[in-house]
Amino acid sequence: MNIGILLPLSNAHPGISKDFLDGFNSLLAQKQLTGSITIKKESVGFGGLEKEVYAKAEKLLVNDDVDILIAYIDEKATGMLYSLVQATGKLLLIVNPGANHPLNWIAQPTVIHLTLQHSFLCWLAGASAASSSIKEAAYASCFYDCGYLHSADMVKNFMAGGGKILNNYINNQVYDDNFDINQLTDFLTFKPACENILCVYDEKPASLVYDRLKEHKTDIPLHLFVSPMMLTEIALGKMEKGFNFSIEGYLPWQPGLKTENNQNLTKACTRAASIFSLLGWETGLVINEILQHYKNNFHEGEIIAAHLKKTILNGPRGEMKLDPETMYYTAPAGRFKLEAGSTVAVVEWVTDLEKEWRTFTAIQTEGAVTGWTNTYLCY
Repeated sequence: MNIGILLPLSNAHPGISKDFLDGFNSLLAQKQLTGSITIKKESVGFGGLEKEVYAKAEKLLVNDDVDILIAYIDEKATGMLYSLVQATGKLLLIVNPGANHPLNWIAQPTVIHLTLQHSFLCWLAGASAASSSIKEAAYASCFYDCGYLHSADMVKNFMAGGGKILNNYINNQVYDDNFDINQLTDFLTFKPACENILCVYDEKPASLVYDRLKEHKTDIPLHLFVSPMMLTEIALGKMEKGFNFSIEGYLPWQPGLKTENNQNLTKACTRAASIFSLLGWETGLVINEILQHYKNNFHEGEIIAAHLKKTILNGPRGEMKLDPETMYYTAPAGRFKLEAGSTVAVVEWVTDLEKEWRTFTAIQTEGAVTGWTNTYLCY
């Protein structure tokens, strides 16, 4: 099998491509498939230049005649590739954290999506905020994160549940020692009854936000409802003394999960396991499934996709199922709760989110939608 892979670059997360390939190759080695696969790679930079992404995809599919194309690119850069893969009949596997999602969820017969479901998990966090007794909240994000749909999904579901946003705070500072959230804390001082904050940040600014928010004095602990990247170990730090506010949200995976499949991932990878190596490992699981059942007709993308719709894959985060209506893989998620003052978070893993997923994907996005075309986390 010949596989083509489009890989991103990132200044904020320079290990994205290396980690992804580490996870992918580690799975292939564990399944003893290394000798059965030839890999051809192309870099698409930040993934924001659509013509460049198309040219690299065309080179792999047409000139190099790869059997399957794996593209680590954002949702906004995928539409232009659909006619290309349909013309070749080959399978396209889109991989990314899922900060964006389709506007109409119209599935393509030879295109499948493997993500960390960040938009969906932010949407769930918005519902959690709406279920609290306080229906008012501030919204806080940064210049980069607010350009993706995961921010809108959190806010829209909060408002759909009766919530009201009292203040919008978007930080556009460099993530260094001069970083501050003075405008946000000034509002919270002015409006002490606003106890809830909806937060969407990447892990580095998240760490800074947590640090600065600890300095904010209030008689009533704040409640933060956060995006998945704010729940990573890097974002939270060591939590030796806890925080003077609570944190709640949903996360797709934790490196310390005590499952056999997750331990296989963390032991097999040559680099420290990350969300990017997780995506590489799970991509390898999909390729392994294809190799086991289609040895001579890899070009039949529609037939392969039909098989994957009926197949459950067991990955590090649990059962992966390809939703036949959207062609997106779904997986369990962890509901994270850290009470104010506590140093130990409680994570409840939810294995059946099909009802919530159906509701989420049934929502039609209306009006003009703008934002970054960069692959999420590539800046």
